[in-house]
Amino acid sequence: MIKKSMLILMLFILLIIFINISFHAINNIDTSSKDYYLYNTYSDTGSKNIVTGIYLDYRLFDSIFEASILIIAVSGIIFMSKKDDEVL
Repeated sequence: MIKKSMLILMLFILLIIFINISFHAINNIDTSSKDYYLYNTYSDTGSKNIVTGIYLDYRLFDSIFEASILIIAVSGIIFMSKKDDEVL
């Protein structure tokens, strides 16, 4: 049992090392969008917190539509779960 646990632990450690090496091998990532948000969030939104600026300004309509879809889905589930005396 101990040998099996050690083998699983060693495989897990090797997997973590492989993933770490793989991520470091990808150094040619385009960072233009990151740089834009980093340098222009305060001037575009007026928020000192970058996360708040992105969420409340750049992604506001996306968040509103996500909330409306959630409300529609919950209403549909409530409507479909009501039991009527009539059989359709």
